[in-house]
Amino acid sequence: MKRLSLKGIFNRYRWNITFTFALLAVENVLNLLVPFTLGLAINDLIDHKYDGVTYFVIIYSIKLVIGVARRFYDTRTYSKIYVDTASETVESEQKKNSSDSKTVSRANLIQEITDFFEHELSQGFSSLFGVVGSVIMLFVFDYKLFIGAAVSVVLIFSVYIFSEKKIFFFNRSMNDELEKHVDIISSKRNDVINKHFGSLAKWKIKLSDLESINFGLIEFILFSLIIFTLSVAVTATNPTPGGIFSILAYVIEFADGIYMLPYIYQQKIRLNEIMSRLNSQ
Repeated sequence: MKRLSLKGIFNRYRWNITFTFALLAVENVLNLLVPFTLGLAINDLIDHKYDGVTYFVIIYSIKLVIGVARRFYDTRTYSKIYVDTASETVESEQKKNSSDSKTVSRANLIQEITDFFEHELSQGFSSLFGVVGSVIMLFVFDYKLFIGAAVSVVLIFSVYIFSEKKIFFFNRSMNDELEKHVDIISSKRNDVINKHFGSLAKWKIKLSDLESINFGLIEFILFSLIIFTLSVAVTATNPTPGGIFSILAYVIEFADGIYMLPYIYQQKIRLNEIMSRLNSQ
């Protein structure tokens, strides 16, 4: 079995994965236009016009159809990747005479890798698209909003960069315990079993505590950005209800996206640990 890596999996299934991301890109372009057209619709309705409403309905309807089609295709693509990779992993572990506990554990870890492609990586792509697109649209409305968003990006990524080593260590320690799972339960020794589950709980708590601290810091940064945006929006020259709505919608889109990106980064650190484990001889 070849060494597992995200790049290797992508190269092996490049056309299937590329098509899913092409659909995702179109979906995200349309999604980026939704707040703008909805702002136009609000202003037009105030003036008893309906052009903006028409634009909004057309954009949203196309986005809906593409989104449904992509999800049908995604499920089939990543299910095939899981079946192929999990089967090869089990075969490889059997050739190395690995224990049943380790083989089962590593087969389960394959699910995390394929889930990363199907869910986290797709979400990361959408989030990055939303962040970049929202920042561009905010710059169109007011350059001060762009500066506020840029500062938020730097602060949020700094939070996770400083946490990287701890995230890797906690995940490695937890996976060390998981690989003993079946053997320990099979031993039928209550003291060993209790110690095993206690160790699993300890590492999960450490990861959760770190995530909670990071969550609090990020929420504070995003809350500050929203307050800053409100002050800029209401003091702009000739503000309109639709314009204020669009600005707030793009800030919320930015906040949702920038909150997810560090989480995707954290999952990538976890996968690095998993793949180093699966590739070990």
